[in-house]
Amino acid sequence: MAGLSVGVGLFTTFIYVNKNIQAQVFLQDRRSKLQCVWLLSFLLASSLLFYYTFEMDSLYFCLILIKPHVEPLDFWEVLWIVGVTSFIVKFLFMGLKCCILLLPACIMVYKRRGKWYMFIEELGQFYQVIAPVPPWFHYLLRSQAVDSSVGITLDVLLALLYIILKLLELYSRYGSLHTTVQTFFSYEVNGAPATQSQCSGAGDLCLICQSKFKKPRVLLCQHIFCEECIVLWLNQEKTCPVCRTTITDRIHKWKTGATSAYLQFY
Repeated sequence: MAGLSVGVGLFTTFIYVNKNIQAQVFLQDRRSKLQCVWLLSFLLASSLLFYYTFEMDSLYFCLILIKPHVEPLDFWEVLWIVGVTSFIVKFLFMGLKCCILLLPACIMVYKRRGKWYMFIEELGQFYQVIAPVPPWFHYLLRSQAVDSSVGITLDVLLALLYIILKLLELYSRYGSLHTTVQTFFSYEVNGAPATQSQCSGAGDLCLICQSKFKKPRVLLCQHIFCEECIVLWLNQEKTCPVCRTTITDRIHKWKTGATSAYLQFY
């Protein structure tokens, strides 16, 4: 019952912080730094409280890829440890996103932050694949509890099968991370610089932020928007916000500051 309560608490914390981070990313320069500090503090306090509660089990060892001090380590115990560790890893990388949110615009422009959120999320997901290996590998190699050679052989085969499946998953995740790194270092160009006459013809008003143009860009459909506004829009959409003409062929996930709710259980 205590384990279930902890799981529900971690899940509730994740949903609350994930939703608020995305809201603050959307607000750009209107974001609340106080809210960002609160979210960062909340994540830190939740993680420390969790590890303090289970201090005797040394569950934080999972974060540095070491088996925790839990004996006996049965199937449900491993499943619970891996699940809660997945939440804590999410909290750590969500904390990094909060740090990016707190940076002033003079240090990092808003259109660049989307790439950082995307890179942090992909890196976090990659680490979540690695974190469960020590507890599961130790559980599968429990041959000391089996007297027969058949049991020992089965343990070894299960451990080998687990490693093979894990390597395949890591290979797939590495491909996604590699693509993200390439995108991170690439320079994205959305449209062309708009002339003064084009801006005047459009009323000198960005239809996204409803303010005067800042570094205006004209798209293929001839609609004009602030550079940062259209970058943030295309983080989630492929089309022009006015006429729905297709502007880009793909959407880069996680640029909105979102964190995947997927839990790594194996």
